[in-house]
Amino acid sequence: MARQKGIIKIIGTLGGANFYEDREAGALARTAGGGFDGDTIRTSPRMVRVRENSSEFGNCSRVKKQFRLALLPFFQGIKSRAFHSDLVSLFMRIKALDQVSERGKRQVYYGMQTAKGRQLMKRHSFVPEKDLVAGFCRQATFNWTTQQLDVSDFNPGLYKVPKTATHIGVTLGVLDFDFETLEYSLSLSSIHFVALGAGVSSFSLTPEQVLVPAHVGFVVLGLRYYELIENEVYAFKKPLGVRVLDVLV
Repeated sequence: MARQKGIIKIIGTLGGANFYEDREAGALARTAGGGFDGDTIRTSPRMVRVRENSSEFGNCSRVKKQFRLALLPFFQGIKSRAFHSDLVSLFMRIKALDQVSERGKRQVYYGMQTAKGRQLMKRHSFVPEKDLVAGFCRQATFNWTTQQLDVSDFNPGLYKVPKTATHIGVTLGVLDFDFETLEYSLSLSSIHFVALGAGVSSFSLTPEQVLVPAHVGFVVLGLRYYELIENEVYAFKKPLGVRVLDVLV
């Protein structure tokens, strides 16, 4: 793959090369043709590993799509291709921890049953984060019995924030996700606003409806900058951070 140079950019196939436009990378070119045809991939014994990888990748892609839709209130404003590829990569790593299924049929669900799989989910940064997000999460604890999030002694003044931001909006979500049917339920809290420049803050959040997970439960925390002017509320376009605090299997 190579980047096109010059004033005129070509789209299509010319002289054994494919010319195309990538929304993020710009005008690119690559050699046309090559590789294996579909029939060879489907039937050749040498392509077994390719078929196995393709099947597992397809399953992870479907999980990614539904998981993203399930948490859409947290992901509003994210449009980068890297976000989608990183999310697929996360589920591929979790799937690889499945010690129950044979290769080619490994599932994200069984990977999530492992301590390593849950750790990968909790450590994943769904969006590029600032130190503030990690600092906030250190001050937050969640109780599955009461479904209450307690935040103690959080001081946003320790971190650099945008000049136009006046508050941080914090949202708690409890997600029940079925990795077999890809159905889900999500219960959200109201947004709690933490005033910037107001010093140390302690507060509690609970979802508006108690949701007892019947499948795999996720505690999700979302932070976003806001600008409050009198009675008007303006949300920043992209989230400040999205984290899975805990996973219940």
